[in-house]
Amino acid sequence: MPDITGIGEAASAIKDVLGMFFPDKTEEEKAKIAAVFQMAQLQANANTAQIAVNQAAAGVQGFTFRDGAGWVCVAGFAVNVLRPLISWGFTIGGHPITLPEMDVSQTTPMLLGLLGLGGMHMNERIKGRH
Repeated sequence: MPDITGIGEAASAIKDVLGMFFPDKTEEEKAKIAAVFQMAQLQANANTAQIAVNQAAAGVQGFTFRDGAGWVCVAGFAVNVLRPLISWGFTIGGHPITLPEMDVSQTTPMLLGLLGLGGMHMNERIKGRH
């Protein structure tokens, strides 16, 4: 039945104006829950994509990027740690050399990340999840 008196329109307008000053908490909660759900869905999609990449990388035989990055980090640390011993050995052999000090500030985070990921991967293998 149509609103002939206009009371329905006035009530709706008053409700809209009051809604600006006193927002409906249930609508706010629904919006928050929807935002959390959307973020969880985006994270799940990203995790699924990362799993696909990891599976593809695991199927590659031979020398991979991670292997190369790991060996570069290990070589840098080995030279940096063994530098005094190498210099000492050459000095004793009659050919003194001075090796430059290597800056490992960029390889340290990468090596720690690779070691952490390797440890997690080994833990999964031990527990039989991979």
